[in-house]
Amino acid sequence: MTDIYRTLKSATALSLLSGVALCAFAMPAAAQDANTAAVDQASTAEQLDMSRVIVVTSRRREERLQDVPLAITALSNEELEARGIESLADLAAFTPGLAFQDVNGAYAAPVLRGIAQIDQTGPQGNVGVFIDGVYLNNRSALAFDQYDLQRIEVVKGPQSALYGRNTFAGVINYVTAPADTDGFGGNLQVTVGNYGRYEGKGAINVPLGDSVAVRVFGGYSKFDGTIRNDRSGKLLDGWDDRWSAGAKLTAKITDRLTLDLFGVHSETKNDQPALFSVPTALNNCGATTIGGGRPLNTFLCGKLDYPTNYSLDDVTGYGLTGDSNLYYGRASFEGDVVDVTALVSYSEAQYDLLIDTAGDPTAITTPLFGGLSRQLFTNAQTDESTDWNYDLRFSSKQDGPFTWMAGVNHYSSLVSDVLALNFQTLGATPGTRPPVFSSRGGILRTKGHAIYGMVGYEFTPTLSAQGEMRYTIDDQSFDGTGSSLGVIGKQTFKYATPRVSLNWKADPNLLVYATAARGVKTGGFNANAANSQFFAFGEETNWTYEFGFKSTLLDGALTANANVFYVDWQNIQAQTQIPGGTLSVVDNNGDAEVKGIEAQLVYNLTPTLQFSASGALLDPKYKGGVLDGEVAYICGEIAGSTVLTSSCTASVDGNQIARTTNKQFALAGSWTIPDIANGVDGYIRADYSWQAGKYSTSLNLQDQGEISLLNARAGLKFGQLEAAIWAKNLLQDEYIARATVVASTADAGPASGVSYTRIYPGQRRTFGVDLTARF
Repeated sequence: MTDIYRTLKSATALSLLSGVALCAFAMPAAAQDANTAAVDQASTAEQLDMSRVIVVTSRRREERLQDVPLAITALSNEELEARGIESLADLAAFTPGLAFQDVNGAYAAPVLRGIAQIDQTGPQGNVGVFIDGVYLNNRSALAFDQYDLQRIEVVKGPQSALYGRNTFAGVINYVTAPADTDGFGGNLQVTVGNYGRYEGKGAINVPLGDSVAVRVFGGYSKFDGTIRNDRSGKLLDGWDDRWSAGAKLTAKITDRLTLDLFGVHSETKNDQPALFSVPTALNNCGATTIGGGRPLNTFLCGKLDYPTNYSLDDVTGYGLTGDSNLYYGRASFEGDVVDVTALVSYSEAQYDLLIDTAGDPTAITTPLFGGLSRQLFTNAQTDESTDWNYDLRFSSKQDGPFTWMAGVNHYSSLVSDVLALNFQTLGATPGTRPPVFSSRGGILRTKGHAIYGMVGYEFTPTLSAQGEMRYTIDDQSFDGTGSSLGVIGKQTFKYATPRVSLNWKADPNLLVYATAARGVKTGGFNANAANSQFFAFGEETNWTYEFGFKSTLLDGALTANANVFYVDWQNIQAQTQIPGGTLSVVDNNGDAEVKGIEAQLVYNLTPTLQFSASGALLDPKYKGGVLDGEVAYICGEIAGSTVLTSSCTASVDGNQIARTTNKQFALAGSWTIPDIANGVDGYIRADYSWQAGKYSTSLNLQDQGEISLLNARAGLKFGQLEAAIWAKNLLQDEYIARATVVASTADAGPASGVSYTRIYPGQRRTFGVDLTARF
């Protein structure tokens, strides 16, 4: 797609957003705010005060968003639906500083502020994902589209002090809707769309007397996908079925004691993802070599082209299948002086992945060796996890200048992560299980113990400070499986994660703050490097420094928030080349830094017309002597390399961190049209997002290209009924959602240096109809 065409598409998107405004001025204004259903309708001033309707719990207590000295993006359930946000990829498009990539549900990797997870298949992420503050311990169990949500909070910067593990770069918290004793109610939504999309989800709230209520929710979804597989004629990137069912019970045992119980079960059957493996004959840079008996370049440079054909074995490659369960119980006691909260949670997940990563119809008949073909499948054999978590917290009342909180936490987790490469038997028929060629991984068990606390003090009515601290001891043990069977390892991490903030309430509508926070991500084990100094790797750390403001202007009509930050990232966990061999493993490999600025703006031009804009500028760079083992073979910088000449190096200091974007912005416009007919209201909105391209590797030689998306929605409300039409990727942007670079085993890599690139396309335009009933 040419740059001119992209420019025209962006201009069209902006024109549509502008059209929302022009149409609004042509019609009479009325008092209805489309941003959230919780706005008080009493007066225009109250409608326009957006800070009143956004309440978050990012600091373990309820606070207005505009009063919290943190960079937070909070979206209500109504806003999620209006923007068409159904996945973490959608959420990232409209959250400044957040990026996301996955493989149709597997290897989910949210990235905040350029702090990308260097080990793409590792079990521990850099961003912690939670449900109601309960950690999700499996990267394949992060979908939220069928949960009964009240809102989603994205909290940026290290949150280890209050949230604990794996919040190295920040937190994404799914907050579920409460069970309410005030009355019977619920909602039901049915969706029908193109590409075979059928969805249904809903929730029912049932009071059981004056002190007990139950909320039951569930959903089912089927979607064929949007990319045609030329080999089978079927569509790729969809799912045969996804479903979830859960319930929440709230019981007011006494006026002071409340018990919350929650449970949810989810099942997933995602299809073979769409991907195109670029033939190694098209490599055009890196180094020159002999691979598979022919002269080749080792790398593909430049801006990646959007694939036009896909040929995958979607019979043998069944995609991602599995299920997950999460349960928790929380008891909350409100005392005269101290409040007490006790939490017990358990989660488990089991997933299996088998996907065709060759993408070549001739591979099954092309000999490799030993009766195997070049038909390669990637197989996550045992992606399983369990997690027990226990937390006890004491907190003071918020009615004085001095506030405090103290707690203890214990957790016991297990993650089984075995990744295998399967080469299919020469000439095998589709559906035949391919034999394992190589595998690595094992079972990582962690027992964690922590004490944490917070103190806050108001020096004056406008000046306050807060300090948080968590001290953690994590005991890890590892048992190898597959080719690493019998490998055993143990290590212990002891670390402190403080956070401090100074806050100045310049006036009731302006908060200025400065923070410093430390994040720690514990190390782990390399199953394929047993009995060497590279078997275990250590923790990585970062200090994040942030200065920002939050303001509410024009009698609440305008909300403007912005911040600048600097991240000092040390001992990054990155691939390191083992001297004297071709193997690279995870190790603490140099440092990195990120500088950035983020901003968000919401403007209610009239009571019926709203605009919003957000954006981020980032500068994520390697520094401190990073020699990236992920690309060393490409440049011939490994022992036994057969590379002839090289024009690249694995010394990547100063380069942009792989798989990060350095610019992104989003625009939105919404217009509410009251009284179109008797008892009928209407609305229309458009949401546009743009994200700069990501480099696939630290070499910064391969660009995945920008992502430019326009979503739109229009609907009618008939009292408690609503009918809406919607479209996502309205302008049919042909974008690349993910690209990975791996050694070409079929071309004698990594010794030959030859790599190949897998390109995962983004979804094409989808559209549909939502029918919703609320009662």
